[in-house]
Amino acid sequence: MLTSQTRGARRALQLFKCTFAALLLLLLAYLFLAANPEPMFKFRTTYQNYHVWSDRPIPAGITGVLDDATRRWRTSTLYDSRTRVNIFFCYEPWRLWFYGGRFDASMGGAAAGIVVENVFIRASDIAANRIYSPGPGPIADADQRPLSYFIAHEVTHSDVARRFGRLMMLRYPMWLVEGYADYVGKGGDFDFDLNHKLFMEGDRAMNFGSSGLYREFHLKTAYLLDKQRKTLSQVFSDPPGDAQVETWLREYRPLRDFKDR
Repeated sequence: MLTSQTRGARRALQLFKCTFAALLLLLLAYLFLAANPEPMFKFRTTYQNYHVWSDRPIPAGITGVLDDATRRWRTSTLYDSRTRVNIFFCYEPWRLWFYGGRFDASMGGAAAGIVVENVFIRASDIAANRIYSPGPGPIADADQRPLSYFIAHEVTHSDVARRFGRLMMLRYPMWLVEGYADYVGKGGDFDFDLNHKLFMEGDRAMNFGSSGLYREFHLKTAYLLDKQRKTLSQVFSDPPGDAQVETWLREYRPLRDFKDR
């Protein structure tokens, strides 16, 4: 005869199994839906290697935005014109929250998720080449970060995931992953010496924690690629510690400093 304690243990085990099975089914359903977002986006267009979906009509001006995104993307050593890019414009916040993989509707975009070719971008004014701000204020550094910047930035994340591994956010420091995406996204529109000066002065814009900008990360990445002349593969194969890069930056002196002496 089973004791009440044994029957309770069996019921608890059965409840655990049912709960686990339900959660597993939910996870599998989410993975399937997240990997196949196309049915939830009514409008579609193609241009070169870009396949664009949206939950609102796509204006003809998208071609100019994509041309500028390609210009920026070409600055990456990982650029390949044959790479397929699927872009999903999410005007309804829940779409970005659900498909972006971070359960966050305030981000500018997301990529390198379940399907590495998929890029999700928040609501945007495509004709004006800008994304809408998630809050009451304007987008920070909007002049350097138009819509085409965000597209190139997220495509770079996908490229890095293909080249260096899908778990890049776990394997590599954030300053490198986001720094390189910012490096490519800005397409050369980055004054190294000015940003280095701001870094040395402790300017808020150079602190990701307080500004939310990737300038600090970009500066560190640009130092390794442009000043130390390392290849991208060398940087990702053995990324230096954050403290070491900061030491190098504090020791760095722009060439004009020596000319002024």
